[in-house]
Amino acid sequence: MQRRLLATMAALSVAAILGTALWAGAWEREPLSVFHERRARLIRETGGDGVVVLFGLGEADVAASVMPFRQNEEFYYLTGWNEPGAIMLLMPKARAPGSASELGEEILYIPSHDRSEEKWTGPKLAPTDEAAPERTGFPAVHDISKFDAELEAALKHFSTIYTELSPQPESGEDCFQAEMVDKIRDKAPRASLVDIRMTIGGMRAVKTEGEIALIRKAVDASIEAHFAAMRAVKPGVWEYEIAALMKYEFERRGCEWPAYPPIVGSGFYSTVLHYDLDSNQMKDGEVVVMDVAGSYGGYASDITRTLPVNGHFTPRQREIYEIVLGAQDAALKAAKPGMYLGHHGYKGLYEIAFNYINTHGKDSHGQPLGQYFIHGLSHPIGLNVHDPMDYNRPLAPGMVITIEPGIYIPEENLGFRIEDDVLINPAGYELLTR
Repeated sequence: MQRRLLATMAALSVAAILGTALWAGAWEREPLSVFHERRARLIRETGGDGVVVLFGLGEADVAASVMPFRQNEEFYYLTGWNEPGAIMLLMPKARAPGSASELGEEILYIPSHDRSEEKWTGPKLAPTDEAAPERTGFPAVHDISKFDAELEAALKHFSTIYTELSPQPESGEDCFQAEMVDKIRDKAPRASLVDIRMTIGGMRAVKTEGEIALIRKAVDASIEAHFAAMRAVKPGVWEYEIAALMKYEFERRGCEWPAYPPIVGSGFYSTVLHYDLDSNQMKDGEVVVMDVAGSYGGYASDITRTLPVNGHFTPRQREIYEIVLGAQDAALKAAKPGMYLGHHGYKGLYEIAFNYINTHGKDSHGQPLGQYFIHGLSHPIGLNVHDPMDYNRPLAPGMVITIEPGIYIPEENLGFRIEDDVLINPAGYELLTR
């Protein structure tokens, strides 16, 4: 065993020395051909009148001391590359007037080997490594030092740069995006900049089979975490214990991290939507909202269940729970292509759920319960737990969304949310979190 361990360590050392660079981002991902097809589609969508430039996150853009490196979502969606400090440049082919735009050059710029840094962070792929094109799926992998000159050369033929001019909401990339835009303006002061966030967001709305497969794995691992929590919840248990247990369960099944900070709120805190301190002790007679799920291969799941802490609902708790469940069932029955997530009258899933809640049950003052449904019914999930989507766009096959009605009555210390993940298909929907 000792000889085998020493041999393995020696092999790793040789790999680092020779620059063969064991790939650090070795989580499960789609085939590299899928990322190439997305890049080709993006050139078609932009019309082929400019270059596309995207910057990946650097080590300093992620709190690497407390969490693993995770790539910018748009960059990862188009490259599948999860190592820091990269840049992507896409150039269209020259075309005859009236013909479709085609992808010409596609270049990934990555840093050279830094042997001293790799002693701390592990071997990285470098542009000089023979396997670089095969591992990245890019026919051209260049040293990042060449980017400025090659962008300048490209702009002799194109005057427009398509890039991210605004951060995705909830991505935490505000400062990063502002810095990248400043860099592009500095490098190409005469170029016209066009934001491609909406274009890529439209592409991301409908998931590929590979993306759906990754979401299913995130969902399945997270379901097991909820089952474990259901067995562990009881009076006297601390919320953070349940959050830690659930994180352990989905991560040991392959999830890289929580899709969002775990929310385990009991008593009054069951009525606080994004309560993620998880710092209270559960008490007999309370309910607990558990909004906890993991991310697999970069793809999120999002699940919420509400439990009685002592295992038995009071009549009032069961009444509110059943109303929330009924609202979810009503929305699910209507979920199909052509319906909408937001406010669209009889075609809006939100209205269906809200109307159910508002016509079933009363508060302690005899008023309808609709006023206690204080958030939206649904959002897309994907690389972000709140994936981008145009809410004026109807549902279509391949979209993955949540259905999550809730009622929150602070004066009664009663908060109830039931959240499931749903795949829209041609016939209607599939409940992934059944």
